[in-house]
Amino acid sequence: MAEPLLRTDGLRKSFGALHAVNGVSLAFDKGIVHAVIGPNGAGKSTLLNLLSGELTPSAGRITFAGRDITGLTPDRIARLGIGRSYQKTNVFPSFTCFENVRLAAQARLPSSMRFVGAADALSEVNEQAERALMACGLSGRRNAVASSVSYGEQRQLEIGMLLATQPSLLLLDEPLAGTGHEESRRVIELLQRLAGGHTIILIEHDMDAVFAVAGQLTVMVNGEVLETGTVEAVRRSRAVQDAYLGGGATP
Repeated sequence: MAEPLLRTDGLRKSFGALHAVNGVSLAFDKGIVHAVIGPNGAGKSTLLNLLSGELTPSAGRITFAGRDITGLTPDRIARLGIGRSYQKTNVFPSFTCFENVRLAAQARLPSSMRFVGAADALSEVNEQAERALMACGLSGRRNAVASSVSYGEQRQLEIGMLLATQPSLLLLDEPLAGTGHEESRRVIELLQRLAGGHTIILIEHDMDAVFAVAGQLTVMVNGEVLETGTVEAVRRSRAVQDAYLGGGATP
């Protein structure tokens, strides 16, 4: 069996007496969309903050592509190939969509001194930005200022910025949050397209979206893993139905 792309072993994050993440051991396989669900306060976003380096674990270990990344800073983790989105959009509102993804692509250059000079001269950066715009479905909005596009398109743009950094793992924190029905549909379709070629750890409250895109599912409650496995196996779990999915009926 192939080694998982990312794994956690006994991962814990405590804030005083509160154990926001408490002994979480999970394996995230390469090429799989692995959704993490649970009620508010379950520890989902804290888990993503630990994986992206924004929080330092109180205990435990994180391994990515066979390398121990526990305690590394967010910039070092990002350069290893882990991209992170947030519950609130994180784009440059006064820049065009193309400029947003081009800035993200420039962040992966090996030397910061390559920022000196005209950005248009960096053909490889521009090409990567164009590919990212196409992948996130915004080629037709290339020259639109980010603040002028819809909220759903800003969500797509944020994912495009992640793709421009050429990550092997995407950490997506509620990418459908705040979107309307039609916008949600487009973002779900984007996630379905990305699922063919990327490993994704997805936090999402929209269960229709989770069931549409995820291959593996983990349920967290009170900072701990209640159940993990295939989507169908987790949906059939009585413990999950009782603790999170609302009683006796299978969702």
